[in-house]
Amino acid sequence: MSLLQAVGDFEIQTAKVITSAGIEVDLLKNNMVAHIVLYEDTTMSSLSGEILLSDSFAFTNVGPIIGQEYLKLKIKTPSITDKENTIDFIDNVFVVNSLQNRTTVGNSVQTYILNFTTSELAKNQRTKVSRSLKGSYSDIVKEMLKDELDCRKNIYIEPTAGSKRIIAPNARPFDIIRMASREAVSKLVNDKVSSYLFYENIEGYHFRSVGSLYAQGSVQSYTSFIKGANISNGGVDIERELGNVLDFEIISGSNSLVNYTAGVFGSDLIVHNIFNKSIKKHSYGIFENFDKEQHIASYHSKSGKQFPIYSHMAVEDNGKTAQDFRSKIYVAPISQNGVADAQHNTLNDTTPFTPSDPQNWLQFRTSQRVQLEQGFMVNILTHGNTVVKAGNIVKLDLPYDAAFKTEKNEQNDRFFNGAFLVKRLRHDFDFGEKKHKTHMTLVKDSLDETLDGSGNPEPKSGSAKIIDSREELYPRL
Repeated sequence: MSLLQAVGDFEIQTAKVITSAGIEVDLLKNNMVAHIVLYEDTTMSSLSGEILLSDSFAFTNVGPIIGQEYLKLKIKTPSITDKENTIDFIDNVFVVNSLQNRTTVGNSVQTYILNFTTSELAKNQRTKVSRSLKGSYSDIVKEMLKDELDCRKNIYIEPTAGSKRIIAPNARPFDIIRMASREAVSKLVNDKVSSYLFYENIEGYHFRSVGSLYAQGSVQSYTSFIKGANISNGGVDIERELGNVLDFEIISGSNSLVNYTAGVFGSDLIVHNIFNKSIKKHSYGIFENFDKEQHIASYHSKSGKQFPIYSHMAVEDNGKTAQDFRSKIYVAPISQNGVADAQHNTLNDTTPFTPSDPQNWLQFRTSQRVQLEQGFMVNILTHGNTVVKAGNIVKLDLPYDAAFKTEKNEQNDRFFNGAFLVKRLRHDFDFGEKKHKTHMTLVKDSLDETLDGSGNPEPKSGSAKIIDSREELYPRL
């Protein structure tokens, strides 16, 4: 077993292309690999990547290589032996979907990029489902992945509540799974937990709620420290250096205009039951519902408490806060007979299926998903390893950077510290430098302390003056 000698080391064990003619090209043996990039994203259904090749054997013609190949790839961080922390696509190969940027660089050498993705995505694009589907949403997702897409990887599925029946209207399997993720409610917790994600990382496919991701332990801690502080006993402290933030960029924060429009602060849902002709309204306010939801601080704050990343200060003279304005209104029809779905029944004319119940997921899910897009978000660059994956929890500790110091003499940034969700990441394997680096987007949607909400409403003075006279509007007439 090889050991990690320096941060950024990586060990590539297999890199082979199987051409459409059945020829297997060993890219390592022929010294063709220049760079590999692999993308993981909790908002995308499958892994993707690209490999830059330097070709002096004219494989593009001999193979040929035309963008319809298979790629066997296995990369690991030295000293890591467990399979779940190894990029291993030997048994489940990547599918090469295109060849790009083919260029002659001299001395009969060509460079080109092969774009690749996982085989499930390729099969999804050529598969349509037109039939009745029954069972819980988690059961339907299993059926789509195992039966329709022949997925043979690990599949992490959080069981969902209720028995559903849906008619697949000539839809692709991933479209059906995305529909299920919108309406799914977890069966594993007592609270009404929705906000399901569907994505793939190097461990396999995941269909699970954001809350289940938050419930994980942290896999890595990251901080930026003074150059030279990673020296231990005259040598580099590799473990500490792996947690070094080489560069960072704070890219996002709360946008109150988006939050009002999208219903993050408050919304109303009007549910129309077309079976018994009834109408019921459900109101959502972020401050009164926040403790009923699962956010990252509830699992990782020292106090075990969670608070919104927004202030509950009054925004108008009458004391109303942001949640008191239901600036988003949803209207959803259902067909419900008691607790049963009156729209679907069995051959025996029984109704064992549960309705969609939008009041259990629509407003909660929309608010939390926008918070993941409008929360505290930061891009960081680190030394790479294959342990950290999209959907993991990491600890971040950025310094408090200001010339002015308060009485508390803060050493750490108030908001960009603590637990963060790895929303997306990009592995860069550079064969020239022989280094592995990782670009990550981290996000958090809650705090472990409440923001001060005792401020005064918007300061205003005077009154509006209406200008509507002819002399003012048409001064030259």
